[in-house]
Amino acid sequence: MAPVRRLEGDPVRVYEEESDCFTLEVVHGGFFVGSGSNRAYVDGTKVCYDDCECDSWSALWLEDMIENLGYEAAGRIDVYWLLPGMQINEDGLRLINSDKDAWSMVCKVKDGHRYLMIYLDHEPANKRNAWDDVVHNPVAYLPAVISPVKKCGTVSKAIVEVHDPQGIESSLPVTESIGRRRSNRHAAVESDGEGGTDSDKDEDYVPDIIDSDNDIEDGDNDLYQQFADHEPMDEKVFEGDVSKDEFFEPGDSDEESDRFKNFKAFMPGDMIDPKFQIGQKFESTNQLKAAIRQHSCKHRKPIKFPKNDKTRVLAKCEPGCPWELYASWDSRTKSFVVKRYETKHTCEGKWQVRAFSARYIGKHYVEEIRANEKITLKGLAQLVQRDWKMTPKRGKLGRARKYAFEIIYGDETAQYNQLWDFGQELRRSNLGSTFFLLLDDVGHFKRCYFSFDACKRGFLAACRPIIFLDGCHLKTKFGGILLTAIGMDPNDCIFPVAFAIVEVENTSSWKWFLTALKQDLGIDNTAPWTIMSDKQKGLIKAVTELFPDSGHRFCVRHLWQNFNKNFKGEALKNQLWKCARSSTVGKWQENMDVMLVLSKTAHDWLEELAPSTWVRAFQSEFPKCDVLLNNNCEVFNKYILEARELPVLAMIMKIKCQITTRIYNKQVEGLSMSGTICPKIRKKLQKHVEWSNNCEAKPSGQGIFEILERGTPYIVDLQKRTCSCRRWDLSGIPCWHACSALRNDKNSPESYVSDCYSVEKFNKAYENIIWPCRDVKEWEKVDGMTIKAPQIVKKVGRPQKNRRKQPEEKEGKNGQKKMSKHGSIIHCSYCGLAGHNKGSCLDYKLGVVPNKETKKKVRAEPDVSDDDLEDVPLVTKVNQLHTMTFVQKDTHSYEPEMLNQLIAEGPCTQREAAEKGPLPDCAFIQENVLNQQPVQQTTITKEGNLLRKRQVLAAAKLKAVAHNRDVVDQAKFDAAMAKLQQEEELRAQAAETKKLEALARKKASEEKKKTEREAKQLAAEERKLANAEKKKKAQEEKLAAAQQKKLDLEARKKEAQEAKLALAEKRRLAQATRKQEIEEAKRKEEEDARNYANAQKLKRGEEARQKAWEEHLAAQSLRESNDKDLEARNAAWQEKKRVAQPVGMVKQKGASWQGSNSYNTTPYKKPRKASMFDYLKGPPPGCDNATPHEYTPDEQQ
Repeated sequence: MAPVRRLEGDPVRVYEEESDCFTLEVVHGGFFVGSGSNRAYVDGTKVCYDDCECDSWSALWLEDMIENLGYEAAGRIDVYWLLPGMQINEDGLRLINSDKDAWSMVCKVKDGHRYLMIYLDHEPANKRNAWDDVVHNPVAYLPAVISPVKKCGTVSKAIVEVHDPQGIESSLPVTESIGRRRSNRHAAVESDGEGGTDSDKDEDYVPDIIDSDNDIEDGDNDLYQQFADHEPMDEKVFEGDVSKDEFFEPGDSDEESDRFKNFKAFMPGDMIDPKFQIGQKFESTNQLKAAIRQHSCKHRKPIKFPKNDKTRVLAKCEPGCPWELYASWDSRTKSFVVKRYETKHTCEGKWQVRAFSARYIGKHYVEEIRANEKITLKGLAQLVQRDWKMTPKRGKLGRARKYAFEIIYGDETAQYNQLWDFGQELRRSNLGSTFFLLLDDVGHFKRCYFSFDACKRGFLAACRPIIFLDGCHLKTKFGGILLTAIGMDPNDCIFPVAFAIVEVENTSSWKWFLTALKQDLGIDNTAPWTIMSDKQKGLIKAVTELFPDSGHRFCVRHLWQNFNKNFKGEALKNQLWKCARSSTVGKWQENMDVMLVLSKTAHDWLEELAPSTWVRAFQSEFPKCDVLLNNNCEVFNKYILEARELPVLAMIMKIKCQITTRIYNKQVEGLSMSGTICPKIRKKLQKHVEWSNNCEAKPSGQGIFEILERGTPYIVDLQKRTCSCRRWDLSGIPCWHACSALRNDKNSPESYVSDCYSVEKFNKAYENIIWPCRDVKEWEKVDGMTIKAPQIVKKVGRPQKNRRKQPEEKEGKNGQKKMSKHGSIIHCSYCGLAGHNKGSCLDYKLGVVPNKETKKKVRAEPDVSDDDLEDVPLVTKVNQLHTMTFVQKDTHSYEPEMLNQLIAEGPCTQREAAEKGPLPDCAFIQENVLNQQPVQQTTITKEGNLLRKRQVLAAAKLKAVAHNRDVVDQAKFDAAMAKLQQEEELRAQAAETKKLEALARKKASEEKKKTEREAKQLAAEERKLANAEKKKKAQEEKLAAAQQKKLDLEARKKEAQEAKLALAEKRRLAQATRKQEIEEAKRKEEEDARNYANAQKLKRGEEARQKAWEEHLAAQSLRESNDKDLEARNAAWQEKKRVAQPVGMVKQKGASWQGSNSYNTTPYKKPRKASMFDYLKGPPPGCDNATPHEYTPDEQQ
């Protein structure tokens, strides 16, 4: 188990006595100062690692811890561990260089010390003198434990030798024990008295050579600043306007100008836990804002950016919190420098921080998601809560995981435009590989075909000529179908051949894929090939057109699924599989007869199917493959299940990587195979050998045997390698009948297995490898048309990723298989209707005879080819298959070696038929009759050949002896037969006697049983009559009750109907009355409104007349007053005129008065005509006391 880093606030780990674990405290981030008793470690930070195991402890764990803390361990950091019970200033530090030094820590743990401490020395040895902590620029102050003793050019000679109880001895100088590094300079330091230095004793050490990474003069001031303290800056100079850069104004002296070189730069390793300080340098605003966001997330502080532009950044915490950071561009350091910083936070940590976004989470946990791509949102939430003490919402976690996948695999949309370059790189790295693209008129991706050269060569060289076809859905937002062509290797395992990505599964897409596959594999004659598939949309029509002479098999499992929709039951299922496994026509006919007995409709359904597509008896023997399932494609679809969820280019590269790994593993597997045939084939053969124990072999000669298996004869021909059961013919593996014959013939069954299952063929199938491609940045750029992503067809609901399982595939709570009842419909066994059972059937309760409908004939599954779809013109030419600038540069001709071998083996295994004629004469006699010498007549031959006579006499004697022996044997045989006959007669008499006795007992028993049976029959008849009477009575009562219930129900229905009618009539009358009342009220209301309007009208008219009369009176009084004034003025004027008129002045007719003064007279006023509205103005003048005229109602209208 790896050490676990202790989080802040976690309790100290307590170990048991039997435990071998310990806790390691790592102090880092500081530096050593002083020497001897004044040595100390300054500005360090302590981190604890619990559960460190002694058994696996080594120096490698320390390097992992250092890298986990964000440092580079190799060549930059020295590790010292402190002896338990000692201090730094007591020479208790020991350098850890190797596993031997790490084992010394384990020895201390076994002594009982469970808490050890190590220090990380970040300062290189060549930058620090061991005698003091004096640096290039001396600090302004030192800790109290440091004694500034300075010595030039000398080294302390004190050496401390420590002997631990375990026998580990370390002899290190007090000062040099901290300064040495893991290099060749770690030679033993000899203490030879005064004046000795390390450089005098170590010839390989050159003091003038300095590590260039830490050289001050090279400008890497950040490393120097990390270990050197400077005089603290006065914070008062930052008061006021910071934009004027008052503190950074260049001074006159060189000291002031050197100050800008010593500012600490922000390093990428500081991003784990950013620490800010005044004068800190950042490369850009993005780096600064990223560090501030990291600080915000780590401490859960809601930091915002009130000022955020290209030249300045101002970050503040929430209102009321004094934390603030201001940085701006500095022209002297050519970077962004922190100029104002307030470190204190007074606010509490928040549970949600804006900086803790989905992109931040995805970027932070990209490696965890890369290692576990199936991580759930719940698991990711647990990781985030453990590390950050915050729990984001599921939506944010989902977006974070999606962003992490984009980092890992790239943009899903942009990958389509990289397909040109990938195809070029694939053909460059794997000569002979194929990659086709098909785009629409606008440039959207439509189809893609790709195959690898190693797969094609291996398939044609060592695999049988059978191709498995299938399609599976791609689980991205763009969708699509992945069409696959899979073969079968010599070990009966999957062998991928070619792939295609299409937009939809129809006749056009299957034709496009199969056309490319035929041209890619160089298939001209389709007769030797066999296609295995399901009944996908459009596939049957495409195979019929492009592979017209090939055998087309269907998967029996998918056939059973369609069969099970109409014909359910375990018996029908098992019988269907028996029919499919029938290897001979007779056996198939026998099983179909059994199916006819079980269900005639099911039998007729199967009769409509072509038997060559699903029955072994009608399938070709040539491909040496008797599989009935399309499991190869299903296995491959499950094999690439994770790849199908990736973007298009990432999916293709993932499939390529998986096939590459598979080929390598198969090569290793082939090297470990023993024997001549593959392991899975050997297991099948061993099973056949075991089953052959139930067979009896009877040889007939010339390699022909008659095999009896449970009374059924089979004929096996070892020369032709056939069996009448056809299992050996179909598979190429000897069946158990053949194994029985081979056992009788003392032959090895493995030597009769077809060569297509040999280990040699297996190694030949996987001898080619798939070469890896270069990095994306190194790919050759192809000047092709810009490929746009396919148009997204938005579907309703959540995208489905899991396959819909059949009811028998579903699992229960404990993982066991559970049959679901969802969707099942119950039927009544009495009336045959759906939706109820016999217990709730009304016809059964009333005794109504059911009228069951005869079931209609169910036809076999229809043709699933989408003939209604318009066929897209098929691309048949090679130059049309290569869309745009994609031209196949290297063409390779493939030789189907396995196919040629199977064709060649055909005639060799055929036996020539022997033509039987009349029996021929003896060849030996015919050859030797003419060459025989004539017999010479001598004294010996006058009376015949003596030798011949002797032979005849000897033969006669032998015959006589044999006759005598036969006579004796016949006598013995007759005696034995007589004895046997006598015993048989005695045995027969005893048996006859025993038989008679048994017959007597049987007769008596039968009589007794007959009597008892008659008594039982009488009792049963009586009970039956009683039960029938009782049942009849109960049925009558039940019918009467049902009739009464029916009458009561009709009466209640009639009463309810009458009540309903009465209530309806009552409601109608009430509604009519209510309507009449409403109309009457409405009429009355209208009349009242009309009367009120008339009254108001009269009132307004009266008021108008009264007002007009009052105005008339006022006007009349005004006229009268005016007339009086006018008369008075006229009188006064006349009087004045009379007084002022001179004497003798006469007024002439028609002329005005002549004189010095002109006199105005009142103008003449024409009288007004009478108006029709004068009656509204009141009485005429002179009728002052008259009253207004009152009009009658007729006059008013």
